Amino acid sequence: MVNTEKDHILTNDANTHNLKHLSIKITKHKISVFTGVSGSRKTSLVFSTLAAESQRHINKTYSAYIQQLLPRFENPEVTSIKKLSFSIIVNQKQISGNIRSAIGTFNEIYTGLRLLFSRLATPSIGYSMVYSFNNTDGMYPYCQGTGVITQIDIKKLVLSEKSLNQGAIVFPTFRPGGWRLSRYTESGFFDSDLPLKF
Repeated sequence: MVNTEKDHILTNDANTHNLKHLSIKITKHKISVFTGVSGSRKTSLVFSTLAAESQRHINKTYSAYIQQLLPRFENPEVTSIKKLSFSIIVNQKQISGNIRSAIGTFNEIYTGLRLLFSRLATPSIGYSMVYSFNNTDGMYPYCQGTGVITQIDIKKLVLSEKSLNQGAIVFPTFRPGGWRLSRYTESGFFDSDLPLKF
């Protein structure tokens, strides 16, 4: 098979970050590996130029709501990139959003499934928000759909054998001398040197 121009990603005059007028032709439909010592401009080319431009175009196809949740990519400094493919960036950065958001939220499959269930359920509900993970009717009441239950252990939070001035409330903003605790210790309503329980 003879390679033609359509079988390559053509990058012309890339100057993103530390790139200096780099023009490169990358073969498509094959695995390409970019390797080199630290500072050899691999990240500037692969992530900050090629992947960033691909993701910017892909993100434009999503709804405005989803675009708000996705990472923002700067315009790479490059004269032109031709025949650029769809890219998937795998890194350790987290996507922001609701704690109950999942991959189905970001690719909008979740929205379609909600609509489908609302129309096909028996009896028909006709309102897709009933199937939302943000709907309190469908959440476990103690964790609000997060799968994590947070409970306060009052014995660890309040040391009743100590006074307020001795640090009876074990919470960062209630340290003795702190502004939040001083609202109580300086109120004059009680003796802040007495243990809470005596």
